[in-house]
Amino acid sequence: MKRFPCVAGLVRIVAVLVLSLTLISCATYTRPNPQINGVVDPAMLPSAVRTAEWDIGAVRYVWNGHGINYYEAGLFPALLLVRNKSGRAPIVYPEECRGIGPGGVEYVPYPVATAAEVVFASTAYKKSGEAAVVGGLTGGAVGAGLGALIGSGFNGGWGAGPGALIGAGVGILGGAALAQQPSMEQYRATLYQDIATYSWRATPIAPMALMPGYLYFPANLGIHSLRVVLRYDNHAQTLVVPINNPIW
Repeated sequence: MKRFPCVAGLVRIVAVLVLSLTLISCATYTRPNPQINGVVDPAMLPSAVRTAEWDIGAVRYVWNGHGINYYEAGLFPALLLVRNKSGRAPIVYPEECRGIGPGGVEYVPYPVATAAEVVFASTAYKKSGEAAVVGGLTGGAVGAGLGALIGSGFNGGWGAGPGALIGAGVGILGGAALAQQPSMEQYRATLYQDIATYSWRATPIAPMALMPGYLYFPANLGIHSLRVVLRYDNHAQTLVVPINNPIW
């Protein structure tokens, strides 16, 4: 019986689609750190600053062995924790915070964009990015969620073209033939998102609320404490908060 070319072509396309979808389902991707996996009440920290109105603590970042090591990437992330026990709504502006090092020398935290650029310029970023790319491409394609992130116009539309292509699933026919650069753009954007998402934000802290957020400083400066300014009503209160090791 004669096989019609159009039928044979359709069968081949379906077969490729099934194989590509199978490969995508096997692809794995490890999100970068730091993620706030658990937040302890600052009052539980040994060196917390406790007042009648709020408890303030700080915890140093510790690499958990997965994803990028921020210390090696040139950052010292310090997690600031503020528990508001009052009826007020204080604000802590990150640009007014300081990291205190040996001899009382004070350091200004990086803005999010600067912290990200420090990481992107590091060898640790290149190595972890290449590992993520290789891990994704061995599965045939990069995870659709990361592609959708790029395609959404996040951070000015980094890689919107290739990101949307991969995220929408249109690129599955390309499979392992996808160029490596779009994958690195996805890793870069995901890393930027994590740095921005978990950074300290200058928003009012609601009564009885606990607010966490990272401040990013240069690494290897021996920073041991944070100087924090709380602004509420027409007042300002400055506190020095020692940085603790994690207890969770």
